[in-house]
Amino acid sequence: MRIAVAADTPEGLDARVSYIFGRAPYIVIVDLVDGEVKDVKVENNPYAQSPGGAGPALAQYLIDKGVEVVIAGDVGPNAAMTLSGAGITVIPVMTGITVREAINYSKGQMIQPPLPYIAPRFPLSREDELRWLKQRKEWIEKRLQEIEERLKTF
Repeated sequence: MRIAVAADTPEGLDARVSYIFGRAPYIVIVDLVDGEVKDVKVENNPYAQSPGGAGPALAQYLIDKGVEVVIAGDVGPNAAMTLSGAGITVIPVMTGITVREAINYSKGQMIQPPLPYIAPRFPLSREDELRWLKQRKEWIEKRLQEIEERLKTF
């Protein structure tokens, strides 16, 4: 299984997960075989400085690389739509954890359950869009609380 993790730093498995996907400075690509890490590559995100459309462009880049799972603090709706359309699983995690911790999280080896994130298939009915927006708002509010708690540690 090939996993791509949006990262703020370039330290491979010890890199910190980025809150953003499309404009994260680095992408850590991890190949797992039988649940074990077999290869780790750190790449500069070629779309981090794009004037627009960074998320969908990075999503397509990762699709072309054979990625099956994407991990980041947040993935925008256009990138999420591109990824989900290709059958790629998006797993949001708390930012600031390491790539190693995020990989374990994706394998279900961390105690905390994943935060809800639903990448809808578009177009949506008005009711479905309203439900998705409410879920997304709740998810963002939880993320904001996590960030505020993390900031208190500095």
